[in-house]
Formats: sequence, structure tokens, C-alpha cells
Amino acid sequence: MVADIKERDKDVKLEELRPADILLIHTRRSLWGWLIRRGTHCYWNHALMVYSTDKIGRDYRDALVIDAKTDASIVLRKLSDYVSRPDKYDMAVKRLNDELLDGDRTINLLDNICRTAANEVRPELTARLVRVKNRIFRQCTVIWRFTRRKLHKACQQPNMPWNVRPSQVKTFTCSGFVQWCYYMGASRIITINQDYRRHQSDVIFNSRIAGNPTPFELLTTTPADLANCEKLSWVYVVKHGVKYS
Repeated sequence: MVADIKERDKDVKLEELRPADILLIHTRRSLWGWLIRRGTHCYWNHALMVYSTDKIGRDYRDALVIDAKTDASIVLRKLSDYVSRPDKYDMAVKRLNDELLDGDRTINLLDNICRTAANEVRPELTARLVRVKNRIFRQCTVIWRFTRRKLHKACQQPNMPWNVRPSQVKTFTCSGFVQWCYYMGASRIITINQDYRRHQSDVIFNSRIAGNPTPFELLTTTPADLANCEKLSWVYVVKHGVKYS
């Protein structure tokens, strides 16, 4: 999967990022991160999406990422908030396989995905109010969801309309937000150019989705689904500040 080629420089440069790249995060010393990893049997417990890499030179640590937090806030922040703390966070970069699309279609699709995500970002003050309101509820929901999964209990899907926004759903996951942005970004470009329709299934990363997805299925995608999806290629992994290519 990822060859053991280390860069010895601890101040590792983050190269080769592009908009809509998916970043998987492992959070140390976090009870909620541990619960998510335990429930999904995966090393990764959080997911971000790269929004912009413009005018930042060759080091991408200051790239802007869209972060759907556990407390339901969706914010725009610098990637350096994560990579500057190698004692706290590990990171992996995954990318939609290039062979699935040609050059122009890739650019158009990724642009639509990023715009879809950016439209959900809230001002910081609003995000803080949302955090205070939803923190306890959402954390309890995460625990309950994974407990049901461990007990193999069936869960009836709520009937969500397609015009629902993630910020209106108190139970969406960070990786579910990424999955939702990819699918909705592809769907919107299909309305303009039908040639993209055959690629719609290429942006479904949740292996539990069979046939046409529902909003609930998209929004409950886990970091494990993104990590295990073969439609997404591993670019590199950064552990304890060391990059493995």
C-alpha cells in the first residue's frame, strides 16, 4: 500500500497536494477518536478535504482545508493546524484515481466538489455557537451508532430529502461530509454535461452503498470507508512528522 521510504527531515515538506484531495487523520489522546477507531477497526478517525493550494510555494502545509468537526461545525482552516503537531496528529493523503477521469474532466469535477464543500462553510462565530450547542449530542450519537454496529443491530434510515444540507443534520460524520461533497459535486456537473454520468459511481466510496445512494448513506460514511476504498489512491502518509511515500 505505502512503501516504507522515510524522509528523515522532521520538518517534512508536504508536496503533491491538489484541491479535493482527502486527508485522513489519526488523533492521539482523544477519547472520541479512539471510539471511532475502535468502532470502525481503522487507524484513522477523522477526514478533511483540501480546498485550495494557491500561492503557497512548494510546501503545502499552509494549504486551506475544509474541516467538518465532530461538533457539526464546518470550517475553513490551514493544514498547518494539524501538521505542526506531529505528537498529536498523523495524516494520510488519498486521491481519486487518475485513470477514472481524463485531464479536463478531472479539473472540472474537482472544482465542483470544492465549491460544493465551500458552500457549507460557516462564519467562525456561527461555528462556535454550533459547537456549544451540538458537542454533547453529537458525541453521544457517535458512540450510539458504533455501539449498534458492534451489536449488529439494524438501523432504519431516516427519510432525508436530497436538498438537505449537512449543517442541518446533527448526525453526519466528517468523512460523510467528504463523501457527500464528492457525490453532490459530481451530480451537479452531470446536470450541465451528461458525459459525466458514467463517472457518478466512481465517487461513491462507501462500500455499504448498493445502487442509488441515499443522503443518509452518504453522510454516514466513515474514515474506514475512505481508507479502504480502492477508487482512492494513497499518495503518502505522515506519522510522527516523518513522511512515508
